[in-house]
Amino acid sequence: MNDEELLVCFGRGLIPGPQETEEAFVQRVQQAAALSNPEWQAVAQATLSLFGFAIDWVPLSYSSQELSPWEGAATWIGEGSLPSIQLRPAFAKGSFLGYRRSDVLAHEAVHAARMRFEEPRFEEMLAYRTSPQRWKRFLGPAFQHKWTLYLLLLTLLAGVYQPWISLLLISLGLSVLCCRHFQLRRCLRQFPLPMVLCMTDAEIISCTWKKEDGLRSRLLKSIRNNHELSS
Repeated sequence: MNDEELLVCFGRGLIPGPQETEEAFVQRVQQAAALSNPEWQAVAQATLSLFGFAIDWVPLSYSSQELSPWEGAATWIGEGSLPSIQLRPAFAKGSFLGYRRSDVLAHEAVHAARMRFEEPRFEEMLAYRTSPQRWKRFLGPAFQHKWTLYLLLLTLLAGVYQPWISLLLISLGLSVLCCRHFQLRRCLRQFPLPMVLCMTDAEIISCTWKKEDGLRSRLLKSIRNNHELSS
């Protein structure tokens, strides 16, 4: 697969993972080539303007099964298969609990594009870049795990009896969150967002990437070259 073909794949939200072989990636691209879902047209511009890709190949379903009460959607990723996105039935009408369907789809599109990345530190931060609300872009990544919400509830409960414990834990959590936001901002000062989307956690922190001759490294260089030409 040459560099031009890699950029075409990137434009559809198909990004080779850090440990993904070229054979596995080509197979994934071939699977996606036969798929097209017109429901994605509503969010194409949002992901294109931010990241430079527009997904149209990820299947959507509407069901509340296996979703936590506070979850509006989930991206399911299995070994050797393309991802699928599940939304609550209410989203079929446009919104759920104040969340617009288009915003949720744009968020989940980032997870689908990075389906072969096991890099949890900045995953939600990148996905929340699609949110139109600044406070969601800042606080949303703090709740990337279900246990985080349970911990927050326990912290607030502990605060009823020992306010200093609640204050200490919340301050600690916000400090970690601010640190990660700072690391991501530093990386974005050097590289465009579409390029950062293809990086691992370690690469974002160090603001560089390994120089191995692999698919992802070639894609990073191609994105950088295209960005420099268009600037």
